[in-house]
Amino acid sequence: MEIIRWLALTVFVLFLVFSSYATWKENFFHFFKKMWAHLWGKQVTADLYIGIFLFYFIVYLNEGSVLVTLAWLLPTCIFGNLVTLVYFVVNFQSLISHFGG
Repeated sequence: MEIIRWLALTVFVLFLVFSSYATWKENFFHFFKKMWAHLWGKQVTADLYIGIFLFYFIVYLNEGSVLVTLAWLLPTCIFGNLVTLVYFVVNFQSLISHFGG
């Protein structure tokens, strides 16, 4: 099971590098304005935020604390799914224990 944790960490690093490169090459806000002009842009954004709110639910189930869940709110709103990968890697054993692993 530990291989899954290392794979998630690898995905996090690669995603962070790619996100940094994309931010350096293109202005996010200009792109976002163009993207939102299309229905698929709105759909992708809605999908992202549905996933983020599901992440909050899992954090709450795992932590049992509204305050801890809210503490993950700010970084997730800024960095999106990068934060979900960090949470998964840092709390891997705790998450797996809920499934009898």
